[in-house]
Amino acid sequence: MIIKPRFIPLIILILEALLRRLRKTHPKWQLIADELAGRWAGYRGEQSIDFYLHSLPEKEYHIFHDLNLPDGEYNCQIDTFLLTSKSGIIIDVKNNKGKNLIDTDSEQLIQKVDGEEIPYPYPIFQVERHQRVLNSVLAENNLPTLPLEYLVVFSNPNAILSFVGRNGLKVMQHICKSPSILHKIELFENFHKQEKLNPKELRKLDRLLLKLNTIPTKPVLKKFDIVQGDLLPGVHCPNCLHLPVQRKNQNWYCPTCDTFVPDAHLYTIQDYFLLYGPTITNQQFREFAQISSPDLARRLLHSANLKYVGVNKARVYFPVEIPFIQPTNLRKN
Repeated sequence: MIIKPRFIPLIILILEALLRRLRKTHPKWQLIADELAGRWAGYRGEQSIDFYLHSLPEKEYHIFHDLNLPDGEYNCQIDTFLLTSKSGIIIDVKNNKGKNLIDTDSEQLIQKVDGEEIPYPYPIFQVERHQRVLNSVLAENNLPTLPLEYLVVFSNPNAILSFVGRNGLKVMQHICKSPSILHKIELFENFHKQEKLNPKELRKLDRLLLKLNTIPTKPVLKKFDIVQGDLLPGVHCPNCLHLPVQRKNQNWYCPTCDTFVPDAHLYTIQDYFLLYGPTITNQQFREFAQISSPDLARRLLHSANLKYVGVNKARVYFPVEIPFIQPTNLRKN
């Protein structure tokens, strides 16, 4: 069964929000745009493996997509995690085309495409890190040790895989193309036939992973050296991304679209959650949206159907989940 469905990954939404809120003259704008393009390609690759995962026994497999677990100051983003009572399988998806050489001696991945060689980090290192983070989650929450396998899946149908090095045969057990994914999962099943988690423990782990799933804002801002002063405030138009729109006749007016956009503030609230964190106060919203009236800010926050705790100036608003509205006008290049 799907415990965490596949939506547009949070890191894509964060990068989109960054590009909306940074001036194009910012020195990191193009770097972020390039990262976003790569993330979109990766997401399309992740979507493509769902055709195969759909065949897994629904009652046996608990499936988590785009799982973001905290790892100190960093983020552990797992494309797909398959959980059963006997084991777990971490899946990392690569959408590389061309020839992909996995060198187990020098521990690197080299993509050869259009006459160019592009080096990438060794894919095994990333999934092994995910394995360590999940093992820590189990230990810190008094859950039984669970065998955790990992699989790097190349989803592009035009990808060619080759392996060199002394550990080539060993590494081949953990790397494949999409059509082989079910065969690899079956091999892992044959290794782990003993029940490790009872139904109560399995449900506990399901809830725990959902609870630990966090917005990877700080790691992304840190990666690109973005500080809050770099981000442009104001309410943006969700259709053309003009920033800022104007407040007219108790409505939002976009001069570029020459139309009123009554729900524009909802997308701005979501930008705040993506870029600053999962909670917001009246004052924080006023500063970010460039609104002077506390009463107007309160009414707009209430219109977003957010949860809240506290009263008056101490009230803090937060969404049940992020995104709490589906984004529009995304850069899918």
